[in-house]
Amino acid sequence: MAVEPKIPRENQSVDREAFARRVTFVREKLGLTKKDFADSIGITKSNYSQVEQGNRMLTVDQLYRCFLVHGVPMEYLLVGQEARLPQIFKH
Repeated sequence: MAVEPKIPRENQSVDREAFARRVTFVREKLGLTKKDFADSIGITKSNYSQVEQGNRMLTVDQLYRCFLVHGVPMEYLLVGQEARLPQIFKH
C-alpha cells in the first residue's frame, strides 16, 4: 500500500527568516551585489532588500528565474533541501 505524501496544513507556511538567510547565502556565494542579483531575477533592488530582511517573499516567477539564471533549485530556497544544490553552493 502506497503512503500518501504529507501535505502541509493550511496554517503552515515558509519560514521567512530561513528563506531570507538562504537567498542571502546564494547571492553572496555568487559574488553578486543586491542590485545585480535583483536585476538578474527581474525585481527591484528595493523589493529584493525586503526579501533579505524577511519582509517579502519572491514570487514563483522570481524563484524560477533563480533556477534558470543561477541554477538554484526552488526547493532549496523554499525549504532548504541542500542535497539539491549544485556544488558551487555547498558550504
